[in-house]
Amino acid sequence: MAKYLRYITVILVIVLMSAALNISAAATDFHVKPILPDNQRQNGSTFFDLLVTPGQQQELFIEISNLSENDITVMVEILTASTGRNGLINYTSKGEMDESLKFLFEDIASLQQNQYEVPAGVSMEVAINLRVPNEVFEGAILGSIRVLREVLQEELDDEGGNTNRFASVTAVRLVQSDNAEDIQPEFLLGEIKAVSIYYKASIIVPIRNTQPRIVQGASAAARIYPKGSNDLILEQKFDKIDFAPNSIFPLSFIDEAGYELSIGDYTAIVDVAFGNQTWNFKQDFVFTEQATIEVVENAPNYGGERSNQEQGFTTWMWYAIAGGAAIVIAAVGLYILLTRRRRAFPRF
Repeated sequence: MAKYLRYITVILVIVLMSAALNISAAATDFHVKPILPDNQRQNGSTFFDLLVTPGQQQELFIEISNLSENDITVMVEILTASTGRNGLINYTSKGEMDESLKFLFEDIASLQQNQYEVPAGVSMEVAINLRVPNEVFEGAILGSIRVLREVLQEELDDEGGNTNRFASVTAVRLVQSDNAEDIQPEFLLGEIKAVSIYYKASIIVPIRNTQPRIVQGASAAARIYPKGSNDLILEQKFDKIDFAPNSIFPLSFIDEAGYELSIGDYTAIVDVAFGNQTWNFKQDFVFTEQATIEVVENAPNYGGERSNQEQGFTTWMWYAIAGGAAIVIAAVGLYILLTRRRRAFPRF
């Protein structure tokens, strides 16, 4: 066993060093900054925070600088900000929005094209067309402009078909009043359901932010019991949650140890707190046979410790390698994101 562990350690060091080098290299390929317009509310920021009027049409510009010695291709995407599973506002990918949302940011902002060629050492401007709804809206519309460098085939070849892709994200907030954050928060509980997350059996407890305001620093706790019983089965707490406007926080119970809920009736008790306000919810839900079948089909590890043991040492070794690599990638990526977040991600 000691010999195997030495092999694993050596492999981990190689994988982790490669991952760190890839991220560092990718992070220096290009730089994105917004060109702030006259209706910018926070001067000196590197994100858009705009005061707009109903029916207003405007062009926003970002400057993409190629810092490398090679021509690059970037993909530009417009996204509506959501609330991620980690309890942070998600500017980088599509998330689940609440039914109370009136306007998606991608329906308001558009691009003439999604792909741009940026020559080596050159900076170019990309225009985003903004069409504010004719209807007066309260609160804030929150979104982002995501720029992703295309990975070249030679890079894939050099990295054995696996390389990192670095994205730059600039937040955009639209308001029609300087009192946008005066809207009172209101939370509701969505339908609890069983799903597969990262190929693991999971339960989602959706907490809905039904108001068009950013909520920063909320907390939540969820407990699950068999219906009619006080025997606690599962418990999950989040001390700090940042909600995007009109979005859903998917509070998740991910099956790490194989709790493998049985088919039957359950009750969830959920408490949400923000400032001096609290919201308390109780919901019964059923873990049906059909839900079990669907989760099992999409979660090969379902079955807990028994299934993991049957997979043997080889699978465990690769899990250790992948897990170690993921930790370092996340740490380095978090450092980069936090460094950029001071400039690009607003704390409103």
